[in-house]
Amino acid sequence: MQQHNPIQIHVEDTNAEATMAKISAIKHKYFQDEFSEEFVKGTSKKDVLIHRGYWCRFNIFHRIVSTYISKQQKCNVISLGSGYDTLPYIMWQTYQNKEFTFVEVDLPVVVDRKIKKLKESNKLKTLLGEYIISQNKLSAKSENKNYLLFGEDLCNTEQLHQSLQSLDFTIPTLVYAECVLTYIKSEATTRLLDGLTKWFPHLTFLNYEMFNPSDQFGKMMVRNFEYRGCPLVGIDAFPSLQAHKDRLNQWFNYVEIYDMKTLYQIATDPEERKRIEKLELMDEWEEWNIMQSHYLVSLANKDQTELIVNLKV
Repeated sequence: MQQHNPIQIHVEDTNAEATMAKISAIKHKYFQDEFSEEFVKGTSKKDVLIHRGYWCRFNIFHRIVSTYISKQQKCNVISLGSGYDTLPYIMWQTYQNKEFTFVEVDLPVVVDRKIKKLKESNKLKTLLGEYIISQNKLSAKSENKNYLLFGEDLCNTEQLHQSLQSLDFTIPTLVYAECVLTYIKSEATTRLLDGLTKWFPHLTFLNYEMFNPSDQFGKMMVRNFEYRGCPLVGIDAFPSLQAHKDRLNQWFNYVEIYDMKTLYQIATDPEERKRIEKLELMDEWEEWNIMQSHYLVSLANKDQTELIVNLKV
C-alpha cells in the first residue's frame, strides 16, 4: 500500500480548496472554464475578495500562456506544482492547429488523484483522445500536440530532469508556477531554477507566490498556512519584491515583478475589469489592498531578445 507524507496530503487539500474557490468565481461569471468541475464537484459561494483575486490571477496566467503559445511556431509549456490546473485543456481546445507540448508536474499523491479524475471525465477523455497511463504518468498525443502529466518531487532536480527527457530542450519553453515555490525550501528552489535555466536555453519563467511575511497580515498569513499543515518554508528567504527580483537576476536577463495590488490595475483589461466590478459590490477595499500586497507575480526571460509577452497589458 502506497504511503503518503502528511504534508503532501495537506498540499492536496489546499489544491482542492483553490479549485473550489475558482469554481465559485466561474459560477458568478468572473471568467469561463468548463473543465474545473471535472475535478471538484460542488462548492459554496466564496467571498467577493476571493472571486476578484482569483479572476486577476487567472486572467494574468491565461493571457501570458495563451499569448506565448500563439506567437511561437513550436514550444513547450511546463506547469510546476500543477494541481488541478485546467490551462492545458483550455489551450489544447483553443489552439487546435498550433504545435506545442504541455507538461504538468506535481507531487505523486496529487497526480494520482488527477489521473483518476481524468479517467472519470468523458469531457476530458474526448478532448485528449487516446492516452497512455503508466506508473504515475499520463501522456496523450494528437497530430501536433503532446500532453504529459507525471508525479515528481520538485526538490529532486535530477529526477525531474530525467522525467523531462522526452521534450525538445532547444525550442522556446515557458515554465510557470502558481503558489508553489513558497512551500519549498530556498535551497531546493535555487537548485530548481539553476537546473531549468541550464536545461532550456530559451526559457521564460512565470511565478505567483506569497511574500511580505513580516508585517501584521504577513505574520497571520504564515501562521494560517502553518496551522493548516502547509508551512511557507521558503517565504523568509525572499521576503520582498526586491529580494525576489535579485534572486531571478542570477539567471535571467529580463525580470518583471509586481504585487497583485498593482497588477489588478496594470495587467488586466480595463473594460473587463469594469465588467467584473459590477458583478458583486465590494466595500472591503482596505482589506483587499492589504491582502493583494502579500502576493506577487514575476515574469523572467533568459534571452531578452525573445521577449514576446509582458505582465502589463
